[in-house]
This record gives sequence, structure tokens and C-alpha cells, in this order.
Amino acid sequence: MRPFYRFAYNLVGCELFLHRIRIEGRENIPAESCLIVSNHVSFMDPTTVGWAVAREIYYLGRKSLFKPPFWSWFLPICNVLPIDRESNDIGGLRRIIKMLQSGHSVLLFPEGTRSPDGQLRPAEPGAALIAVKAKVPILPVRLFGTFESLSRHDKFPKLRPIRVVIGKPYLPTLPEGRLDKTGYDAVAQEMMARIGALQ
Repeated sequence: MRPFYRFAYNLVGCELFLHRIRIEGRENIPAESCLIVSNHVSFMDPTTVGWAVAREIYYLGRKSLFKPPFWSWFLPICNVLPIDRESNDIGGLRRIIKMLQSGHSVLLFPEGTRSPDGQLRPAEPGAALIAVKAKVPILPVRLFGTFESLSRHDKFPKLRPIRVVIGKPYLPTLPEGRLDKTGYDAVAQEMMARIGALQ
């Protein structure tokens, strides 16, 4: 890890210690680059997954977050990549794919946004496109307790226990090699099924 990332990583660890965090399945993390996919229920999710996998990874942030001068400087040094969720951001998707192919690991939330009730939601097709084009292992992760700690409806965090379950990596397969919407939908929903199977 680079020095600043290590510093931020240790700060997050101090916070998660207060939540009595438990991590299961770290032995499943591949040595090579991978696309990390997780359920999304809280602002805490990116840093929680990043700390759980115990390596330097890249994150995605909506493009509007980068507009204020401070955040346009700070987010990139925290390995956050801008993505335009309001349109088909082909350039952003290509950048993510290139990062994965060049040996970096990227965290992606297939649901696209935080769940309002803590339940799993359908995946968006962009997640499948990245997975198929990058041709790297997909690492499913499921978070428990971050919704109770800081849901999208909460103004202040609560000290609730957090558990992170890391599944076995797998390679996506298109049904009958179909490079169409049906094929990508199947890959996307397989992501959510594998996340949902983690208990």
C-alpha cells in the first residue's frame, strides 16, 4: 500500500474496531487482480470492504462528487474513480476495465446505489459489462451490520456489530456466449445471486 492509503486504511481499521468487525473468507481473496462486488446499504460500505480485503484497491464514485475543488483533489488520491451514473459513461467503463486488466483490483456495487431497506436489489447491466470485458475473477462479498450502523436514513452512525463474508472468486460466463442484453443481465444477476448466497 502507498503511504497515504496505508494511513487511511489504519484510520478505517480503528473505526471498525469499535464495531467489533468480523471477517470471514479472507483466504478466498485471489493474489491477482479481481473485480470485487458487494451489496450496498451504507456510506460505510466502500471503506469496510476496502479494509476487509486488506490490500490497496480502487473505488467508484459518482461524477458529481468530484465537482467541489477539495473533493476533486482528495478523492483521486483515495483511489476513487469518477463514473457518470446519469448516462452511459462508456469512457468511465473503459477506464475501469483498463484498471482491472493492468493488475489493479476494483470494488463495484452491482446494485448501483444504496438499498433503502437493507435488502438486495437487482444488479445494473454495467456491472456485467465490466466483468465480461475485463476477464478477471469476480470476488463476491456480503456486508452485514453496516445498514444498522449507518443506513441512508440515518444522520449519525451507531456502534452496531459488522460482519463481512468473502466468497470464492469465479469467472463470469455468458449464456451460450450471448453478447446481448439477455446475456449481460444473466451475468449481472449471477453476481447478486452469489452475493445473496453468502451467509
